[in-house]
Amino acid sequence: VKKNYAFVLKSIKKDKTLKPVSKLLKDKTFIIGGGTRGIGFDIAKKLAMKGANVTILGKTQSKHPKLEGTIYSSAEQICNLVKRPAVLGIPCDLRVPKQMDHVINETKDVFGSIDGVVLNASALCLNNTLNQTEKEVELMSSVNINGTYLFGQKCLQHMHKHKGHMLVISPPLDMLYNDDWWVNHFYYSMSKFNMSMMAKYWNKEFPNIAVNTLWPRTTINTAPVQNILGGKEMVDISRTTDIMGDAARHILMSDPMKCNGKNFIDDEVLASMDKDVEQYRVNPDINEKDLMPDFFC
Repeated sequence: VKKNYAFVLKSIKKDKTLKPVSKLLKDKTFIIGGGTRGIGFDIAKKLAMKGANVTILGKTQSKHPKLEGTIYSSAEQICNLVKRPAVLGIPCDLRVPKQMDHVINETKDVFGSIDGVVLNASALCLNNTLNQTEKEVELMSSVNINGTYLFGQKCLQHMHKHKGHMLVISPPLDMLYNDDWWVNHFYYSMSKFNMSMMAKYWNKEFPNIAVNTLWPRTTINTAPVQNILGGKEMVDISRTTDIMGDAARHILMSDPMKCNGKNFIDDEVLASMDKDVEQYRVNPDINEKDLMPDFFC
């Protein structure tokens, strides 16, 4: 796949709206979807390290042969790292509205408020139109579209009267015009752009809530990359989850009245904050120009 792509140097204008409101997130509470592992786990970890309370939700409650961690072990791992009971791990299937309600009620009972939410959970089933099964369509519809919408709606009901953040892990809308995004996995791409559309118009509907999207420039060393997209060879030309965790943290520490309605790319966020993006390579011996561009997450 990599042979179809080439690297060119790109200059960006630094986004000054990413300037943090404060140095810490003490007394702030965030809910992270898909927080058991990968990008969601790293975002939760980086927020907790800055003093935030975090609820992570996911489906894995017992050890899985191919997937790292459970919702409980992941919460415990972050709590041990920050040396305080900062993280709740709550089982939640985004296809079950009552489980979403439980997450929100439990978060408010334990931490008192909800200041931000990261809509990260997604189902990834890559097939072209003729090979996409009804089961796969139903799963991606239920999680990526219906689940994201309903959980976002439920969080907004508790957040909209005060300032807050919502971050959606979905592609920038201008990728709509990139055919590579569509021709081989049409339904998956359509479901992810639904998430991006939610972000765009929720940002306009709720003036107190900064709704942004975040997407990686390159493939990220996650379970889908390891198990579905290319294995060790693909991992070797990817970046670590830390780049998404750090980028999300910077967005969620910004002023929601200034930093909103944007489609962020991870390395552009870090470059705006004068951070060295080369530190995030899985294999430090791989040149930046040899990293794999991302079309999935």
